[in-house]
Amino acid sequence: MGTRLFVGNLPQRLCFPELEDLFTPFGTILSAELMTDPTTGRSRGFGFVEMESAEAAQAAIAALHGTEMEGQTLNVHEAKPSRGMFTARDEGERLAAARPDRLALSPGKLGGPRLFVGNLPYTVTAAEVEKLLSEVGKVTSVSLVTDRSTGQFKGFAFVEMASKDDAVAVIKRFDGQEALGRNLKVKEARPSERRLGGGHAFGGRRR
Repeated sequence: MGTRLFVGNLPQRLCFPELEDLFTPFGTILSAELMTDPTTGRSRGFGFVEMESAEAAQAAIAALHGTEMEGQTLNVHEAKPSRGMFTARDEGERLAAARPDRLALSPGKLGGPRLFVGNLPYTVTAAEVEKLLSEVGKVTSVSLVTDRSTGQFKGFAFVEMASKDDAVAVIKRFDGQEALGRNLKVKEARPSERRLGGGHAFGGRRR
């Protein structure tokens, strides 16, 4: 059995694949859950990730806890029962209940298709990413993920495109291709289609 982590204060627009992408660099992921609102299906701002080893879990905590993502500081720690009574999910539910204003974005605030862009140079700027991807599609926003304490870029970003066609064009042009001196990883950040009762969107075991 692996080590289960609680991941809080996630950006509301973050999708299931993005949650996995955050933890992939630190080791094998056994499972991941992004908790969603049962009415809207949108992220409730927290989730759970089970890492295969305690070492991988500690590495993820050390690297991601306190990381700033889209203006929010991530809270990552081992999910343990509270006072022997509550499960990790109970903890998340209590946090969500305490912040009902952060359950979901209204439909009018949603943007275009979002892409995960990984393996970027650590010295890259948002302007450089925008310029590169704009060669084949219209970019509406670029969010570089940085460490809050050091300000150091973590090597990946989330990019919002103006249209689905633009997003497809960027993936086709840059995924697995060399640009900015690195072989980029580009894919669509899509919500998980697997859902269980209670409004929780689950991701299965990684193959």
